[in-house]
Amino acid sequence: MATNKKRNYRVTAAHRSRVLSMRVDRTLRAAGIQPNGQSIRQVSAEEFHAAISASKPNIKRGWMVDVHTVDEYRGMKCYLTADGKGGIAVGKKGSEKGNVASLFSVGGGRKLSKLLPYAVAAGGRKLDCFADGLQDMYAAYGARATGQTPFNDEYAPDGWDAGEGRPPVVAMTLPNSLNALVKAYNPNAKVDMKKVKTFKGEDGYDRMIDDRNRQMRGGAGLALSVG
Repeated sequence: MATNKKRNYRVTAAHRSRVLSMRVDRTLRAAGIQPNGQSIRQVSAEEFHAAISASKPNIKRGWMVDVHTVDEYRGMKCYLTADGKGGIAVGKKGSEKGNVASLFSVGGGRKLSKLLPYAVAAGGRKLDCFADGLQDMYAAYGARATGQTPFNDEYAPDGWDAGEGRPPVVAMTLPNSLNALVKAYNPNAKVDMKKVKTFKGEDGYDRMIDDRNRQMRGGAGLALSVG
C-alpha cells in the first residue's frame, strides 16, 4: 500500500535571492521602472571578491569602486548579476548592518536600475560614495544626502589620478523598503551639494558617518535631494 511521505526541502540563500530578484523585477515594472532584466543571485565572499576584482579594471573611473577583502565580504551579503559583471554587497551586523558597499557594473550604470532596488529589498539602508554624479544616480531612487567631506589626497584610492578631480565623499540614506523606493523614484532628482553639511578635518569622514547614523536613529528629516 502506497504511503505519502513528507519531504523536507531546504530553502537555500541562492534560492531566496532568485525569488527576491523576481519580486524586485515585478515591483519595478509595475511602477513603470525598467530594470536591467538580469537575475541576481547571492554568492560567497570569495566569488564576489573574484568578480569585482576582475571587473574593476574594465570600469570607467574604477578607482571609485571600493574593493574589500574576502574576510570583510564574509560580514556582508554579496550579490552578483547573472553575467558576473555587476554586483553589490550589504552589511549584515553591527554598525555595518544595512551598509551598501562595492556597487559595481561593467558598461556603465545600466545595471543600477536593478542593483540598488535589490540592495534596498535585501536590507540596504545607507551608503557613501564620491559625489561625482553618483549621488544623483542614487537620489533618483530616493537616496538622501546627510553630509559630505572633502576629498583627501592622503587617503586617495589606488588608481586615482589628480587629473580626474577631487570629488567629495557624500554620506546617504536609502528608503526603508522596496515600496518606499518605488514611491520616491524620480529620474530627475538631484542633490544640491551646497545644502549638504560639510565635515572638514582629518576626522571629517568619521564624523560625517556618525552624524548620518545619529540622524537615522532619530528619524530626522533628510530632504536634501531636490528635483
